[in-house]
Amino acid sequence: MTTRIVLEDTGFGIRAAVLDGDDRLIEIRDVDRDDPRVTDALFAARVTAVDPKLNAAFLDCGLPQPGLIVAKDARAAAGSAERRPIKELLREGQRLIVQGLREAVGDKGPRFTSDIRLFGYALVHTPLTATVEVSHQLGRRQADELRERGRTLFPEGRFVLRRHAARVTDEALMVEAKRLADRWRRIEAAAKTAKPGRLPEMESPLERLLRGLIELEPEAVAVADRNLARELERLLATPGLPPLELVRLDPDEPAFAQAGVDAALETALSTLVPLPRGGRLLIEETAACVAIDVDGGGRSPLDVDLEAAGEIARQVRLRNLGGTILIDFVDLPSKPERQRLEEALRKAFRHDPAPFEIHPVSSLGTVLVSRARRGQPLSALLQAACTSCGGSGRRPSPRVGAERLLGALGRRRRPARVVRVARDLGDFLADGQGRAAWRHLARCIGYEPPLVIDPSLAPASFDLDTRNDGD
Repeated sequence: MTTRIVLEDTGFGIRAAVLDGDDRLIEIRDVDRDDPRVTDALFAARVTAVDPKLNAAFLDCGLPQPGLIVAKDARAAAGSAERRPIKELLREGQRLIVQGLREAVGDKGPRFTSDIRLFGYALVHTPLTATVEVSHQLGRRQADELRERGRTLFPEGRFVLRRHAARVTDEALMVEAKRLADRWRRIEAAAKTAKPGRLPEMESPLERLLRGLIELEPEAVAVADRNLARELERLLATPGLPPLELVRLDPDEPAFAQAGVDAALETALSTLVPLPRGGRLLIEETAACVAIDVDGGGRSPLDVDLEAAGEIARQVRLRNLGGTILIDFVDLPSKPERQRLEEALRKAFRHDPAPFEIHPVSSLGTVLVSRARRGQPLSALLQAACTSCGGSGRRPSPRVGAERLLGALGRRRRPARVVRVARDLGDFLADGQGRAAWRHLARCIGYEPPLVIDPSLAPASFDLDTRNDGD
């Protein structure tokens, strides 16, 4: 599947829009400079308690809730490949480096592993695991060939060869292996004197984002921001990275607006999604599950269900919906038709990077899809609850308003005299989660624009005073 990427600086970090061969938006990925997520992050940890009944240990990682590490995830720290009880693997007071596996949910703290994985472009460094592995996405023959190549290059193991490593030269793989090994040594040195807590990131947000996007095998990356384009150009020359076309967009306009991403996001935040040939989807996110209803609009049931299957897979991935997803298709009377729908649904989900499970279509046309939760849904990132939004129950979040304001100020050729902002946006930038991004912008543009609260402005909105500034 042909894929291209559009990148935009949000002021908080970098956002990537993934478009398919028909230029349809299929996924959004974010990496912030001050990313609070636990998953994949590295922490200096201290064992606070070992619980034989749970066969797990509790960790102080400097977070609000204690972390949990189960026995199978503690083996690497003990240098053991065998199944052993937790009391033989860890001891109370022990210090170790761990990596996040799962975010905290409710009263359940985050979960960690000691089997560290440092991701590169073509390789993954596993410093505590003395084996050579290959990506599970490869076919059997290609996997065997790549594994044998890996054993020749890395006789001591400790590396996973990613799928596109097959297209990378031996020399480039060795250069990347050295870079990852050096990174691990720096992490170990930092952890020796660190208090329990998150260890410093040794990559820029763009680097972290780019190595995740490589798995999608994009053909081109488009960018408008000049600084972002320069950093991307430098990174594209890195050994281990497959060839990518760099497309430069108009630097005076946001990349997402030029590529049609903004318009696609508006649809992705709506509960109603029209189908191209008639009919529509109704998507409702609740605390218990995601409910999707297919409205046929008078079309043939099988015809509309088959078209809906493809659009549902795209919307689930784009909106980053996880957990239990209940789909109510238009009723299909025969078993062969239901089997055909199930096959179409599985085919539509096959490129989804998140683990999923599709249950059989019931006689009433309902399907249960279970999809792993990977970060927050798109609606939680870009919207907030509202009681005065015309009945939708949602409005733009302060984060969205902040991103728009930071982008507008970053593109201005002259300093802004006054920035009038809604109260929620002003609070977000002055004392809330947006303070670090506001300070980062001030360093980039060389001044901190004065913020004035304007109660007449709608939530998350702003107004730049442009009188007599020549813009």
